Amino acid sequence: MLGIHGIGRDRADYYLSDLARELPVAGPGRWAGSAAEGLGLTGSLRADEFRRLLESRHPRSGVVLGSGRTSVPALDLTFTAPKSASVLFALAGAEAARTVVDVHNRAVAGSLSYLEQHAITATRQSGPSRVVLPTSGAVAAVFTHGLSRNGDPHIHSHVVVANLVRGADGRWGACDRRGIAAHRLAAAAVYEAHVRAGLATTLGVRWTGGPGRTAEVAGVGPELLGAFSSRGADIRRHMHETAVHSGRGARIAWAATRPVKAPGASFAEHEAVWRRRAADVGGRLELEQPGAPAGRAVLDEHLFAGVISLPAHGGAHRRDVVAAFGAAARDGATASAVDRLVAQWVPSGSVGVAEPLLQRRAVVPANHHLRALGPRPVDPDDHAVWLGAARALDAYRDRWGLARGKAPLGEPPNLANLPAHHLADHIRTEREVATARSRLGWREPAPPDRGRGR
Repeated sequence: MLGIHGIGRDRADYYLSDLARELPVAGPGRWAGSAAEGLGLTGSLRADEFRRLLESRHPRSGVVLGSGRTSVPALDLTFTAPKSASVLFALAGAEAARTVVDVHNRAVAGSLSYLEQHAITATRQSGPSRVVLPTSGAVAAVFTHGLSRNGDPHIHSHVVVANLVRGADGRWGACDRRGIAAHRLAAAAVYEAHVRAGLATTLGVRWTGGPGRTAEVAGVGPELLGAFSSRGADIRRHMHETAVHSGRGARIAWAATRPVKAPGASFAEHEAVWRRRAADVGGRLELEQPGAPAGRAVLDEHLFAGVISLPAHGGAHRRDVVAAFGAAARDGATASAVDRLVAQWVPSGSVGVAEPLLQRRAVVPANHHLRALGPRPVDPDDHAVWLGAARALDAYRDRWGLARGKAPLGEPPNLANLPAHHLADHIRTEREVATARSRLGWREPAPPDRGRGR
């Protein structure tokens, strides 16, 4: 999950005061982003540097960047791990906890990289209109925590992104916040897909689908998810008691039920409490053991089509395709893999809110593709094989005017009646599809009836 809100100049202490002692790894407070690196900001940050950043100044030199007049000096991008991942952090031991935090941090970095390339933009006036420009990336500070205010395990990171960007024209100015808002779902999907892939690879967990686009670790039961989600329960209870159901009512309930932060305690101290709480509800981890390799991972094409159809505009921006690929990779995919998958369907071009609107059918495979080649692979190299065969199939169908609903290569032809050039094209395309299926590990279908006996 990814939440976004603006923060004021006086919020530095909120981030700097929590040392995240509950993490079994180095605490929060590190620089991130390509633009930060360009300013010489890497590694752990200092309090005075972060305060200068929220004053729209260079964290080291103190020089004002841009106009210095922005009322919202930074945005807080809050990345939250699936609750089942936080339960693993709490109950699977210190080594697994370190792994969960590491996977989470890598997923945050991958999602931030996506935002830098496609969403963190600047605008410039050009006559009566505004032009959207790419930028050098983000100047950001990352603060990672493992605890909610109710004491629940809650892996999340506040990525404080300065509302300062250097446009492609070399000028510093405010970020075009529309771009980040427009790409929020895509960035969340990149983060979540990376978490799923990372934990599947490092801890061998499996994932089970939930409602909508959610997924949780298989073997983390509902009693544990409920026991360690008390903060959300408090908010829902307050909304029920006050008979409100709106987004504004939810924000009021969040503020009204928000407890004061408790003094920090170590991971070991929290772990003991979490184990007692799990025992009180009769919950324990029952993780599925990895079985024999399941073969190549493929996309859930039904989920892909469902996600891509959600936007009301009726088409598909590149960011919509990113969100669909991230969600449809049920067992996850790294941020770089998602980027490579999307690039095969929608090349990079305009950024931010200037991305062109595509027809959905340009990014959703047709039925004849799936009948001939099966669902698309998650591995980018295998995906390229699939896509090459699909395009060869489309070219054949276009050349011979096959209707959209026909079988992949049309109805089984009587080869004796085909012109020589059509026959050669048919056999060549059929072999190309068969070769792709073989490379992708699919069983070969029964030999087609070519009408030899007619």
